[in-house]
Amino acid sequence: MTDEIDFHPPFAPKVFDLQFMTELEMRPYCGPIFFARPLEAQSILNVTNQGSYGLVYTGKRRLLVTCRHVWTDFDKARSIDPELQLFLCPYPGTSIFSLGAIRPIDEDKELDLATFDIEPFLDQLGESTFWHLYYSSLPRVKKLEPVAFIGFPGRIEASTSLGIKFNRVPFVTFAYDVTERQIMSDMSRMFTYSKEPRDTVPARDRGGISGAPCFVVRPNLGIELVGFATQEALELLRFSLASFINPDGTIKRP
Repeated sequence: MTDEIDFHPPFAPKVFDLQFMTELEMRPYCGPIFFARPLEAQSILNVTNQGSYGLVYTGKRRLLVTCRHVWTDFDKARSIDPELQLFLCPYPGTSIFSLGAIRPIDEDKELDLATFDIEPFLDQLGESTFWHLYYSSLPRVKKLEPVAFIGFPGRIEASTSLGIKFNRVPFVTFAYDVTERQIMSDMSRMFTYSKEPRDTVPARDRGGISGAPCFVVRPNLGIELVGFATQEALELLRFSLASFINPDGTIKRP
């Protein structure tokens, strides 16, 4: 069905040409979230799983948002290995810290979202920035509008406190469909940096995107937060809308 769609909006080439600018705008609002044993055991194999997170300010609370399945996977893994901790690697990616005994403010299985109070960790967030959710004027997305996000697929050895550095890949795709609670994109039509223009992203580079904040890219290349990457199935990636996050950090039920 996707082959029948005109997948080339008027300013699409401009978006791809200036991906670097879009990545610079998105980067302070996100980062990798991962499970690991305590940092005393220096090993790249310490990291057992990873996803992404986004930072938002609701006007009342500063929140970390990720996928519910990232949290439940961690909770299940910790029940087997009590030494596991949940870590963040905040922007600009030169430090790592544990979230300790943190638990969600709220979580929703259908939307696959979980919210956390990040206020106690503000002094450890480096140069990170919080996206302000203005509830009186939340942005909307239309079919075939370009959307962008950053994934953190895999890791390599590096001189950090954990001995690793996370790979980072910016993605640009299009809203294949938009419903009252989610945006869907065709993963076979995702694009990232490449020597050849408009090359699609190979499957091996699509990891680490669960929980990534998603931004609609406007014709002037401005970005607006619209959702969070949640589920992938049948080459479709779903983004639950940010509008389901209430000012107090709870989540509206669909």
